[in-house]
Amino acid sequence: MRSDPRFWFQLVRVGARSLRVHKLRSSLTMLGMVFGVASVVSILAIGEGASYEVQAQLRRFGPDRIVLRSVLPSTASGSKDRIDYGLKLTDLARIEALVPGVAAIAPTYALQKEVHQGATSTSAPLVCTTPSFLGIHQLGVSRGRFLSDTDLDTAANVAVLGARVARTLFGAEDPVGQDLKLGSGQYRVVGLLNPRAERSAALHDPNDSIFLPVTTGRMRLENVARIVGAGSRRYECVEVHEIGLRLQDTERIDQQAAMLRRLIADAHPIVDYEIRVPFEELRTMERTKSIFSWVLGSIAGISLLVGGIGIMNIMLATVTERTREIGIRRALGAKRWHVVLQFVVETVLLSVCGGILGLGLGLAIPAIVEWAAGMKTIVTIQSMVLALGISVVVGIVFGLYPARRAARMDPIEALRYA
Repeated sequence: MRSDPRFWFQLVRVGARSLRVHKLRSSLTMLGMVFGVASVVSILAIGEGASYEVQAQLRRFGPDRIVLRSVLPSTASGSKDRIDYGLKLTDLARIEALVPGVAAIAPTYALQKEVHQGATSTSAPLVCTTPSFLGIHQLGVSRGRFLSDTDLDTAANVAVLGARVARTLFGAEDPVGQDLKLGSGQYRVVGLLNPRAERSAALHDPNDSIFLPVTTGRMRLENVARIVGAGSRRYECVEVHEIGLRLQDTERIDQQAAMLRRLIADAHPIVDYEIRVPFEELRTMERTKSIFSWVLGSIAGISLLVGGIGIMNIMLATVTERTREIGIRRALGAKRWHVVLQFVVETVLLSVCGGILGLGLGLAIPAIVEWAAGMKTIVTIQSMVLALGISVVVGIVFGLYPARRAARMDPIEALRYA
């Protein structure tokens, strides 16, 4: 009989009819499952979206990249008039000579300068670098070209502009082929970069930067930054602000990063640098995402447990109300497992209906969050199946006790119940 589809259909129909007798009570009981499932789906969707954005940003930085950067150490913030810190040209030479598997390397020396074009002027970071900078930081050229090896060899007075600084200086005009004034020198604009919407791993925003050959910068621009404070002046001297590396592959990136750290640490007893390895950050973020998802899912799952307790509470009250009905069924030949199935089916119906409504709400909440807050949310099939599956399991688990209690009633005593 248990394998007969008509038996199960009849059981579900009887269960649905019993729930419809108390529509309001059944609806309120389902609300716990609705909000529980919705909270699981929406919280996991928001967490998944936040994690995706961070990981996407790290991937845009390039998992095969390593960036070394000069950092003012806390011990250097005394009363000295001149502070020398950060990466050196000797560090660059040692990296080129000793670190294997480096496909490209781009040292960067940067300073803030006033730039003039006709009557227009602005303050912009001058990024003195090499042709490899373009590929390492995944930038694109809109018009003209980027810096070349010939520019480096001849220390040419050429410049490549970021999209925003070009618009500030030239407006709607094409800057390629025109001249800029930097300090006492004239520089010919040879290229314009594509606008970059997201942040890059570079020290300065490429949209606001002006790029010069590193040899030109060292020959014609000072390498001492003047810092004016309240009633004092300080001069900071940095030979290399940043070194960007692109590796041939990521298989040995852990060993290469460890070698870089030892190499730089030996030459810098005072930590005046930082080393950023996006591949390591990406791997850490993936582990964090997994832990984060479990924590958020567990917190949201508590609301499902609360919904399950509500189901058990209502079903216990239902068992008391239907004592006489249970006695009649038993007297007419129904076995204990028939009674157990009857009540379990009712709890499963409550859980499934609440779960389906919760999935709808769980899809709506992330969409509202994405629209209102501009946060990316990702609803996955796995989270929906998980939430619905847990709601069904919770319904069965919390419905078994009332069902077993109903099945254990003495039919004679149940028939006497008024």
